[in-house]
Amino acid sequence: MMQIVLNNNLLELLPERALWWPDRRLLMIADVHLGKDQVFRRHGIAIPGSVLHSELEALSRMVGRYRPEQLLVLGDWVHAPPSADDDWPETVRRWRTVHGQLSIDLVLGNHDRRLDAWLSQWRMGRIDHALELDGLQLIHAVDAEQAEIKPGVSGHWHPCVHLRSGRESLRMPAFALRDQHLILPSFGRFTGGMDGLEQYGWQLLAVAGQRIAAINPP
Repeated sequence: MMQIVLNNNLLELLPERALWWPDRRLLMIADVHLGKDQVFRRHGIAIPGSVLHSELEALSRMVGRYRPEQLLVLGDWVHAPPSADDDWPETVRRWRTVHGQLSIDLVLGNHDRRLDAWLSQWRMGRIDHALELDGLQLIHAVDAEQAEIKPGVSGHWHPCVHLRSGRESLRMPAFALRDQHLILPSFGRFTGGMDGLEQYGWQLLAVAGQRIAAINPP
């Protein structure tokens, strides 16, 4: 865990690839991409069916540990709109029933299309553009190359760190911090990653096991 302050708000970066706002009892994640494994299997690519369950179990463990009052998803809760014969939306519905006391809201991301009926089943609130809380803009995506960005938190870019040493290389998910804005790593493990944000002035904070480590200077 690593603490940062954004616009006078104390926030905690979690090795679970999430953000904890203690004063608000608010847990934030981004880019879960539920159902992506089933999309691949539909196209004939053999992906284990345990991916969805692993993501939901990881989220359950985090909810159990921090006991949030609200879970805010900063976009891309799903990878694609469910098809009529998909079984994974029912798995998500059952997971939601277990956590019925938790308020869950989704800031719509570019993958969150045609979800109104499903969000109703999953009892998730819909936020079309951004949520403003205590001087922070909570949004799905910002222009990472832009010179000035509002204080806040976002997702979308799946930031990662690509370390190289001779012939060996290692890629790790990372938080990206610049000025008063934080980009979350993708919560979903079955996603790609983007490196190179440091060239636009972002400090990368790599998730290394149970630690978060600053890779490049601010």
